[in-house]
Parts: sequence; structure tokens; C-alpha cells
Amino acid sequence: MTKQAKLFSKIAIALSLIALAVAWRIVNFNYHIAPNLEIVTTVSVLAAVVLGWRFALMVSLGTVIISDLVIGNTSIFVYTWSAFALIGLTAVILRKLNHKPALQIASSLGFAIASSFVFFVITNFGVWAEGWYGPTFSGLVDCFVAAIPFYRTMLIGNIILVPSAIALWQLVRVRYGASSVVNALVSK
Repeated sequence: MTKQAKLFSKIAIALSLIALAVAWRIVNFNYHIAPNLEIVTTVSVLAAVVLGWRFALMVSLGTVIISDLVIGNTSIFVYTWSAFALIGLTAVILRKLNHKPALQIASSLGFAIASSFVFFVITNFGVWAEGWYGPTFSGLVDCFVAAIPFYRTMLIGNIILVPSAIALWQLVRVRYGASSVVNALVSK
């Protein structure tokens, strides 16, 4: 595979992940299927594991920017976008486990839990910092307590979706072997 073809394939995969996550965010927003059940974390982790950190950043930020242009956002968008960018960038640690399928799947579960918590802390601090709650410690606590139902939904979704996506990735990677296009994309 030529360098240009490899780059084109990576871009196509990244754009597909963005399209999937944007579509879900718009459908979920319009039909209120499950508030805060998102797949941005999942597609960002997949991008990091399959394509590397640059594409993970592109997928996470591309998804939230495009979908926020359609569904809107509030003054906390900087916190939301930053949290997802951080998740995408740190997911690259799972890439080092590409040739250890069981460990990568197990580690992705821990990553799903940690990333959900980091997102919860960053975005709810943003809600408090933007003045939606009183500028006191009590206001900060109230903000975090009020967000627990949203956190629960995101956490459960990430616990299920992230390891499932990594297991699917490993199945594809192992099934098609070193000669596959997918493995050609992740080779250094």
C-alpha cells in the first residue's frame, strides 16, 4: 500500500467514525433516547488504537464540533470539547496493546471508567465555573450531585461500548492477519 493510499484509508476510517458519532448525537438529541449516552469516547478510542493520536484528536474534536453546530451547545463547550480531546489523546496508551488482545480489551474497560470520570469532572466543573450554580463550594457540590444521573448513563454506556469496540477491533485485526489493510494502517 502506498503512503498516499494509506493516508486516504486512514482519513476514510476517521471520517466514518466521525459520521457515526455525529449521527448518533443528533438522533439521540432529537429523540431523547438516552441523555448523555454518547459514542464520542468509543470512536475516539478506536481512532487512537487503529490510527494514532492525530486521528484520535481529529475524530473527537470533529465529532463534537460538527454535532454541536447542528444541535447547539452552551457556554461549557470549551470544557466539553477539551474533555473529549483529552480522552482521544490519552486513548493512544491502549494502542501499545494492539498485539495483546485480552489485555487491551481489559484495559479498555478501565479506560472507559476513567474517561467517564474525567469527562464528568471537567464538564461539571465547567458548569459551575460558568455560573450555573452558586460560586461557593456548596454550589460546586450541588452541581456535581445534580449531574450524577447523566454520569451514570455515560459510564454504563462507555463500560459496554468501549470494550465491545476494542473486542471487535481485535477480532478484525486477528482474523485478517498481517496482510490486511487494517494491519497495514497500524504498522509503524
